[in-house]
Amino acid sequence: MKYWWLEKYTELEVRMLPELFLDIQFFLTMPKNYLQIYKKIESLPISTLSEEEMCIVLYYISVTKNVKNNHISQIIERLLLVPDTSLPISDYNLSEIIHEIYGLKEKKAMVDQMDSNNVAACYSCLNVFYVDQITSANRKGQCLCPFCGKNKLYFDNELIPMNYSFLLHSKIFYGITELGCDFSKLKKIIKKGITIMKKSSSKGINTSKKRNHFLEKYQKKLIKSEDESQIIKKIYDSLFVTERNGDYETTLIIDWEGQLNLFEISYLIILSCTLALGNFFYLKHISLIIENDQLRNQTEKVLRMLIKS
Repeated sequence: MKYWWLEKYTELEVRMLPELFLDIQFFLTMPKNYLQIYKKIESLPISTLSEEEMCIVLYYISVTKNVKNNHISQIIERLLLVPDTSLPISDYNLSEIIHEIYGLKEKKAMVDQMDSNNVAACYSCLNVFYVDQITSANRKGQCLCPFCGKNKLYFDNELIPMNYSFLLHSKIFYGITELGCDFSKLKKIIKKGITIMKKSSSKGINTSKKRNHFLEKYQKKLIKSEDESQIIKKIYDSLFVTERNGDYETTLIIDWEGQLNLFEISYLIILSCTLALGNFFYLKHISLIIENDQLRNQTEKVLRMLIKS
């Protein structure tokens, strides 16, 4: 399902609201004029709202903490019925991924291409959707995203990955992080901010509250389309604990026993750390202890290539 991360809130309790608000702000990206849109729809029944309008209401509630009646539960119930149109993780290698990201600006989704495509992806708000949801374009004939209103779209016939990790990487590459860093500055940050080591090299590491454990066992399990965002979110949440504590550094222990999809796993690990270093104010350094030798070697390759890209 497209909004899998809302599933745990089907039986919503007051104590769960802070975590829900954090999830909403992580997964939903709003257009600049979302407040104006909200004012137009705030008095409408939830049952009449479109998908993007429901996301705007959810986001507004999470920012203002202004919870009205059972609006949240109604929206969650409806959003969980939205089908997932995203594609599974691609078999592109990292150099091919970076090459495609570099070329996205030249591959704008044009109005005259809509009839020959089925699905569109937006690397501004990370949504993947059917092209019949596109209802507006700019003066150049470039299709605008129905969710965030930007022209950051490409179509499925371009044969570019539409999986979550590719879209997130593209967003980081073309966007500005919360700290105001563009991608060129962010590369310098991750070069200094991420250290990869074996567990045997970790004797001198502070094992106090600064250490977070990320223990996941995906042995003999293939990555499905929803797993990418789940892995990224779990690592991000673990790093967020460090940020909330005001700590400068942390250590993640990656315990991965499987031998399948090691490139994908390493890519998701580095992508999660990059996202955190670009958005968190306090966290400056992440030590990754990876016991799996093959995964560690692959993660080091991914890190080197991202820094050089």
